[in-house]
Amino acid sequence: MIYRKTNLTDVAEINLLWQNVFGDTEEFVCNFIAHFGIDNCYVCEMSEKIVAMAFALPTTLFHCSIFNLKYMYACATHPNYRKQGIMKKLLDTIYEEACKEEVAGIFLHAADENLSNYYRKLGFQDFFYQNCTTFNRTSAGSVSYKEREKGAKNTITFLTPEEYYHKRLQKLEKYCFINWNEDFFKFLHQTGTQFCAYENDIFAFRPEDKRLIVEEWLSVNLDAQIANSLFEYFTDFKSIEICTIGNESCFGQIKWCKFVDKNLLNGYFAFALE
Repeated sequence: MIYRKTNLTDVAEINLLWQNVFGDTEEFVCNFIAHFGIDNCYVCEMSEKIVAMAFALPTTLFHCSIFNLKYMYACATHPNYRKQGIMKKLLDTIYEEACKEEVAGIFLHAADENLSNYYRKLGFQDFFYQNCTTFNRTSAGSVSYKEREKGAKNTITFLTPEEYYHKRLQKLEKYCFINWNEDFFKFLHQTGTQFCAYENDIFAFRPEDKRLIVEEWLSVNLDAQIANSLFEYFTDFKSIEICTIGNESCFGQIKWCKFVDKNLLNGYFAFALE
């Protein structure tokens, strides 16, 4: 088995493995690779065949100081090669290289609790938290388009990815948070995420069938009135899930490099590229 970084000749195999494991379209995978590059990907190769992969996207954790981190994404092993310790070795390889580069650590978002437990066994600890609340449309129903024009539309304005990035920095300056760069938000926008301002708040959302997923709402207070305003504006959705800064549920896990002074209790990040 060979564990190594990828190059342009690997793109076709990575594309096929990604589609096989995650079910994403070829268009999405090609768009991702075009945006983030192939040089951030590590693979395991057996008999000249790529059987596992993981992207390590560079980013930063802002607090009193700045920590360079790598976000582990699209960690995938071909179904025929699972339960052989391949992903563990691949993540160990990435972790060791990150520490040699004086990166503070690697972090990830686990899709479910079983995966969270798996990553805990590999040395990852719960660190990033958020609160998520689901609101269902009330019996009041949706309002007419004309009412929407006069109502919530006056308080909701759409933002460009660049505008959202800069407003977000201001909102989060007092927190320990993952600072995605402007290109990251441009990619989110290309894949369907929209950015908005509501009065003094900002938020980002994506539609999912009849649900509106607000991946991030940066606000002093979140209440039902905000949800009602969203229902008035977005009339096609039966429920709205809103995620905010909080400590109710773990959203991400981190594995610090040994040289880091681990005096941080928890942090915040959103947008797992799901």
